[in-house]
Amino acid sequence: MNKKFTRRQALLAVSSALLLPAACSQSVARFSQSSVIFSHGVASGDPDRTSVVIWTRVSDSEDAVDVDWTMASDSDFLDVVARGRYSTDRGRDHTVKIVVDNLDPGQEYYYQFAAKGLISPTGRTRTLPVGHVEQLVVAVATCSNYPFGYFNAYEVIANDPSIDLVVHLGDYIYEAGENGFGGEAGKRIGRIHEPRHEIVSLDDYRRRHAQYKTDPGSLAMHARHPLIVMWDDHETANNPWIGGASNHQPDEGSWEARRAGSLQAFYEWLPIRDPGPGSSREKYWRHYKFGDLVSLITLESRHTGRSQQISYDEHLGQIDTTEQAQEFLGAVVGASNRNMLSREMEGFLKSELEESVGSGRHWRLIGNQTVMAKSIAPVLDEALFDRLRRDLEGDGARILGNLTRLGELGLPEDMDIWDGYPAARERFYQIARAAGARDLLVLSGDSHSYWANSLFDGGELAMGVELGATGVSSPRSLRALGEEGMRRFDELNAANNKEIEWTDGRHLGFIRLRMDHERARADFVTVSDVASRRYTTRTIHAVDIVRANGTLRYD
Repeated sequence: MNKKFTRRQALLAVSSALLLPAACSQSVARFSQSSVIFSHGVASGDPDRTSVVIWTRVSDSEDAVDVDWTMASDSDFLDVVARGRYSTDRGRDHTVKIVVDNLDPGQEYYYQFAAKGLISPTGRTRTLPVGHVEQLVVAVATCSNYPFGYFNAYEVIANDPSIDLVVHLGDYIYEAGENGFGGEAGKRIGRIHEPRHEIVSLDDYRRRHAQYKTDPGSLAMHARHPLIVMWDDHETANNPWIGGASNHQPDEGSWEARRAGSLQAFYEWLPIRDPGPGSSREKYWRHYKFGDLVSLITLESRHTGRSQQISYDEHLGQIDTTEQAQEFLGAVVGASNRNMLSREMEGFLKSELEESVGSGRHWRLIGNQTVMAKSIAPVLDEALFDRLRRDLEGDGARILGNLTRLGELGLPEDMDIWDGYPAARERFYQIARAAGARDLLVLSGDSHSYWANSLFDGGELAMGVELGATGVSSPRSLRALGEEGMRRFDELNAANNKEIEWTDGRHLGFIRLRMDHERARADFVTVSDVASRRYTTRTIHAVDIVRANGTLRYD
């Protein structure tokens, strides 16, 4: 069970086994041994104004073990503000997770753990501020796939002193086996999933989280910045909904058991608070408040409300004309009973948006898994695509064929995103309008592409803007079209969709989002390579966001 300590309780409970200051001299051997015992590093996250979660794992133990922890206001651990002891065992996979309470708002803290006479790396964290806040800088990341490559973008984030915290929009791990998504790339660079089969059990998910936590970029980022994280689909299985997932098969056991195991491992391995009394692990949504500057409301759109995704495989065979396509979009895709969020999630969204507007915060961020903007596949009638149709084989030919058909019929590219749930999207906008929140800044992941989108409801009323993050290491499936094909597809997608201002699916990286009381700036930061630890970084695009006429626009 997760434990919560006040400063007074922790100080009263402390034994004589205190953690040593980081500045104390220690042998190389001790540090080497420490890296084995704490091989999964340290992490912090899920902060509020007076508390934060700190995390580690005792990596080499089979038995129950006591772990001492210390938090200080300085990196030399001269001003200790809290300390305590935590007992962990195989029942929680030897993870350690502590809610350190009674802290000061908006302050930076440092923490360490000790077990078996050895000390962990030092972590840095911070609480949420209160009152007037001049500026907030967040890194927005998503889709970190181990076999596809190193999490170099995490390392860039770790080394950026301007960043206050990391918002991870999901696909923190991937469930595929060695022959699944990313498998061939992993074999080429020596990053093969463990276990090698598609993960389905609690033990499987624990082992997969353990593997991902050993990446050097991951170790650096988690130690340097607190994390606000939500899940998407691959933490459990591809494209889940309330009753199953697209790649969960009957011979893989109970869907309910698989989901329960995946979520248990997620709570064990991430620095997040456990569900409160009367709640369940599936109900994972939050409202983070940064003084008078920012509200960040995170959504749960996979396990508590989502209707089953519509499959083009089941419908396209009966659609021959654009008229039939429009009828399909209205009657099937647009059915009013198709949900993305649960009613409870929508109720939470309503109350928290009202609170944010009433409190006068300047920015209303929505942490969201999938792209919200309307996006119809463009018509691919150019010579480039004619040539690709002649030259491509296998996956490339199949992908281009599907995109061509969707463009000819005027249908959305993807049914797993909000385009597959237009009635739910309108309910989302209705909730925001009623709360006086037409100034949404939506953050989206999942797509392995960058996006700068403008958002409009069904009546063409502006509802704000959307920033979509590309993958940390997961490439877009359209890579099969080649560099030129992807570039031109993105250009046509932006040119033919009102809500898409700019998009790019060719690069990997993250978004650095800087907000003050005048404007927000989003830098789309890329890494040149993920197949090795040698890489360069650059900003390939940037947008400024300002308030105008009760909503947000790009400046």
